[in-house]
Amino acid sequence: MDENRTEHHHPDCPHIITMSDSVTVNSSSQLPVCKCILSEEPSQEVHIPEYKQRMFSSTLRTEEYLRERRIPELIRFILAKIIAANPSDPANYVVNLLEQCMLFRSGYGKPPVLYEDRHLKAIIKSFDPGDRGWLSAGQFRRAYITLCFLPDKTLQEKIPTDMAIKKLQATQELELFCLLNAGNAEVLSEIQSTNMIYF
Repeated sequence: MDENRTEHHHPDCPHIITMSDSVTVNSSSQLPVCKCILSEEPSQEVHIPEYKQRMFSSTLRTEEYLRERRIPELIRFILAKIIAANPSDPANYVVNLLEQCMLFRSGYGKPPVLYEDRHLKAIIKSFDPGDRGWLSAGQFRRAYITLCFLPDKTLQEKIPTDMAIKKLQATQELELFCLLNAGNAEVLSEIQSTNMIYF
């Protein structure tokens, strides 16, 4: 046997591991490696059964539907309204709430928004405790963020408090209108084209 050819046997592998099959670890040492893991044959493509492909496709369609229609956000809105109202009959409350939402979406009813005027005034007051009568652009932007609204891209240096409240009211109503029309590409496109909301 060649002096430079050292043989090793592994109890779980019938192949002979030789130093000639070794992989260099560094410049001064070699590690014997079995030919089993040194195969030059390309790995075969993993076959996914047809039923799994259908399952994955169904999952993707479901996720896309939920995202496009903003279902999780709609559920959070309904839950927030229930918690705020604390009704004795939650089921009946939800029925009435959905009716109000449909009327508002059709343009025949008041928006069942989450924050009432007193809430918005309290938020504005917290940013103007000295009753200056105005908010800076930074303060107004933080008021938007506090209410989880998307701030306007352009804001005046000073915003009168009465105007700030009206802008928050309009933003909240628009956010709800867009939520209730999620998935309606025609309506959302019209809103976007009039620069009523930024996406």
